[in-house]
Amino acid sequence: MKKMASAGVSATMVALLLSACGSDGTATSTATPAASSENKPAATATAKVEKPVTISFMHFKSDVTDGVAKIVEQFEKQNPNIKVEVQPVKYDDYYTLLKTKIASGDIVDVFTLNAGSNTKLLHDGGYLEDLTGKDFMSNFDPSILKAQATDGKNYIMPVNATPIAVFYNKKIFSDLGLQVPRTYDAMIAAAKKIKEAGKTPFALGWKDNWTLAMWLSRDLPSNTVLVEKQADFFTKVEKGTAKFADNPASKTVIAHAQELFDLGNKDQLGVDYNGVVDLFSKGDVGMMYMGTWPLADIQKKNPELYKTGIGYFPYPFSNDESLNKLEFNPDASLAVNSKSANKEAALKFLSFMASKEGGDAWVKNINSLSFVKGASTDIAPAVNDLKPYFDKGLTYDSQSFITSTIDWNSQFTQYVQKVFFKKATPEQIIKDLDDWVAKNHK
Repeated sequence: MKKMASAGVSATMVALLLSACGSDGTATSTATPAASSENKPAATATAKVEKPVTISFMHFKSDVTDGVAKIVEQFEKQNPNIKVEVQPVKYDDYYTLLKTKIASGDIVDVFTLNAGSNTKLLHDGGYLEDLTGKDFMSNFDPSILKAQATDGKNYIMPVNATPIAVFYNKKIFSDLGLQVPRTYDAMIAAAKKIKEAGKTPFALGWKDNWTLAMWLSRDLPSNTVLVEKQADFFTKVEKGTAKFADNPASKTVIAHAQELFDLGNKDQLGVDYNGVVDLFSKGDVGMMYMGTWPLADIQKKNPELYKTGIGYFPYPFSNDESLNKLEFNPDASLAVNSKSANKEAALKFLSFMASKEGGDAWVKNINSLSFVKGASTDIAPAVNDLKPYFDKGLTYDSQSFITSTIDWNSQFTQYVQKVFFKKATPEQIIKDLDDWVAKNHK
């Protein structure tokens, strides 16, 4: 999703995953090297809540609503005096709604946040409770807390991280004699063979803007910094000394987007995230670019496909195989509203999420890695395909390349869709993007 934290966070999570992978490549639930005594039980990390209270919890993980509900149910069983009113919101609408609620005085007690500009904005407005030094924060590695700090303090608590890669249907690849692609051209060549065989090459659910934006916000910085060697491009955009028209990666990414669109399922812009997961789960689609979020749904919809039928490979954004490492990003963090009248209960909720039990619940129900020390890393069979990349340290975080606070990706996502339907040329939308930046960020 959005830019979230520095590469230091990814390094820590890589170490976490490595510590729990056996030599046979299967993930186990063994503890990380961190001493388990550091992981304080949720029951003792905050004061006891004596009277019944209801807290609101708004989150942008609407793609895994059932999984979040199970975690909340587990918390409520341990804390019978606290009821959690869960408010799932689609990511595309989330920050607009959150800011509207806060501005109107509609208090949300606990909510998800991304590290970076949104956390900074709400912190500057005085809406975030300072979590620095809370007992439960000791259940996270100091480097993670440092990477997510705002003005030297922690106002958000890290929850999870995930690889962003390409799921593929093993049977389709095997039947067509296809190898796992290690370059962009090889991936497109495989997709064309899948299409020639009468099947759908890519499952694309771009009705939800975030799914297209997620891909664009990784392909562009990866090609900009690693292929075009313009490491300072986004800093220059922020300062007004560079334009997207100056960056060859802009055209490259638009061309990539068009190729994916042409090789995708029917009505890509009419199918949402849930629809595309349904499509891939049926077993008739070759590839799907996504984080680990769909795994729980795939397991439910098609258990056999989940167990043995899908693999997972790093998205090859370039034709230089040495550059195509595994994308690995933080995903969501939690914050407590400083204006909350139920702050004690809200902190109790965070304490549970920070416990090993809470971390394990996140892994089990969301199919994503947890930042909690000692939490399970047993996500899904397909994720074991990525073990060689973790073993060799072949990971990177493209979001750390985006040093600009300008929300260029929202505009870029809208403009690219015009190219799909021949309503604009690549040159035109690049000019439009530069004009938008110049007009809105003087």
